[in-house]
Amino acid sequence: MRGLSLPKPQPFPEPEFLFDHPLLLIEWLDASRLNDGWMDWAAIPAPYKHRCVTVGFLAKENDVAKILIPTIGDVDHPDNRHTYGGMMIPRAMIVSETRLK
Repeated sequence: MRGLSLPKPQPFPEPEFLFDHPLLLIEWLDASRLNDGWMDWAAIPAPYKHRCVTVGFLAKENDVAKILIPTIGDVDHPDNRHTYGGMMIPRAMIVSETRLK
């Protein structure tokens, strides 16, 4: 359509809440199963690193682990704030950590 001019979308202001929960990318090592059922002894591979990456907001941490949350709903209303999903990563398994924001 010619002549139609849409307003430029304005970015949402960042909720203050997010400043306390940095966005992280964590590389970590995980356990891995070798097979779904029986396997020949000779088929067991040499051990290898099973590397994983997780991206999310740092929800909580302590000496044991860090918890990253991928989605935070209704960030503007603390009484209704909620989340779906999440990953608890043991500190002993963390290889690297990068703050994205």
